[in-house]
Amino acid sequence: MYSFHKIKAAAATLMVGLLLAIAFAATAEAGGTPQGLTAQELKADRARAQAMDRYYHLGAFSPAAQQLKADRARAQAMDRYYHLGASSLTPLQLKADRARAEATDRYYHLGSYAVIGSSSPFQWSDAGIGAGAMLGTILVAGGLAITLRRRGGGRPSVSRST
Repeated sequence: MYSFHKIKAAAATLMVGLLLAIAFAATAEAGGTPQGLTAQELKADRARAQAMDRYYHLGAFSPAAQQLKADRARAQAMDRYYHLGASSLTPLQLKADRARAEATDRYYHLGSYAVIGSSSPFQWSDAGIGAGAMLGTILVAGGLAITLRRRGGGRPSVSRST
């Protein structure tokens, strides 16, 4: 009888844990702004982070990022000087290039011409509920099987003759 109560308590604990996990997952999906901040707090947090990055030379203010920015400016200046890249095209050539790109997009269904199919009708939340119900059913069935197996009174199923 002691093992029956132990199994029952374990099954109840697992079920409560499963229900709590589902509840926390549902509230996490609700989302919103990070950490429940208002728009003004979020803006202040971003400004503070940007000031820290500037002070400690991180992110866009790092020496590597500054070097990359200088390299891009140098490359653009050289393109202009030697008439390379997009700046070397005349307005008529640019217009023809845009028309060619638009025709390609239209033919291959790219960009604004892309045909986007409807999303799958599969609902992950329903699948989660079904999986939870199946787990609960398996736990209950396992508990019942163990309980019924032990109710035999401890007698062996095959009689012994000595």
